[in-house]
Amino acid sequence: MHADDHERFTRLWTQAHPAIAGYVAALVPERSAADDVMQEIALALLRKFPEYDATRPFIAWAMGISRIAVLTRRRDHARAMTRFGMATADSLAEVWQEMLPVVDDRRTALSECLRRVAGRSRELLTLRYEQDIEPQDIAKRLGMTAVAVRVALSRLRTSLHGCIEKRLGSHA
Repeated sequence: MHADDHERFTRLWTQAHPAIAGYVAALVPERSAADDVMQEIALALLRKFPEYDATRPFIAWAMGISRIAVLTRRRDHARAMTRFGMATADSLAEVWQEMLPVVDDRRTALSECLRRVAGRSRELLTLRYEQDIEPQDIAKRLGMTAVAVRVALSRLRTSLHGCIEKRLGSHA
């Protein structure tokens, strides 16, 4: 692959990645398995990129390959990588593509709102949602009670929700 093609692929994949990740997460509930599927998808897209027809939307092409990767994973690991059937996977792919503009707007608003969170609040969000640490373990780390962690996280989620809604309202 030429450097220009590699750069174009990287740009397109970076734009499509959040949508594909959401789709995969909906169909592959176990986080580590979803991460594995995402890696498989990225490699498949990269390998097949010379076949990509630039007149078609990249996201639609990538979603088709993602659907195949999820179904292949399901077949290969039939013990419940997903609880959905093929028809449901197809429907989810279609709905997810329709929702992309709204999801992208919400993701952008969330990113803007998260930039304003600092200190202990930022630490709580990082531990819970980036490092996937349970509230009782966060409490031990930070010298708090588990109840205090849960209450703080609930307030943070409420505050972020309000911030997102405000930002989306101001863009409408």
